[in-house]
Amino acid sequence: MRAFPGDYLGCSEEFLAGEGVYEEDGKIYAAVAGKVVVKDRKISIKPEKEIPKIEKGDEVIGKVVDVKKKFALVELLKKVNMNRSPPYYDLALLPASEISEKFVEDVSEFLSHEDIILGRVIDENLRISIKGKNYGVISTKCSCGGELILEEDKLKCSKCGKTNRKKISSYYGGAFEWR
Repeated sequence: MRAFPGDYLGCSEEFLAGEGVYEEDGKIYAAVAGKVVVKDRKISIKPEKEIPKIEKGDEVIGKVVDVKKKFALVELLKKVNMNRSPPYYDLALLPASEISEKFVEDVSEFLSHEDIILGRVIDENLRISIKGKNYGVISTKCSCGGELILEEDKLKCSKCGKTNRKKISSYYGGAFEWR
């Protein structure tokens, strides 16, 4: 039997919850898509496809979720050149030292909350880098909600006229399909 996330599989009086399932109010549901396996009263799901892993060297698309002076936290949304997104969301650390070849004193001068960035994973602890012309912000909005248009080396809001300095990717403005 095959199951999909959220499918009811049985009750906790009948089965013990194994891999790929979860229990809620005494009922057991599928957490992943795959084949249902029952062994020694334990019900599990064997995933049909291997879970995509994000590893050192991978290029990733992420959304900036927090900006501090010396680092930004980035929610990893997608591994580049992958047909589907990971079934989970990992947070990656983007240190100030991985934004530019030059010294970065304050990350908020180059990144803002909810910027969409293209980066590269630099270690197994999910630290990422946006050094290099291809890496950096690929999509962003002004704090007023307006669209930011690239003019020379700065971003200018089409709505309020405010200019913004960011670490911009060479793919900024739609040259890179990330959705």
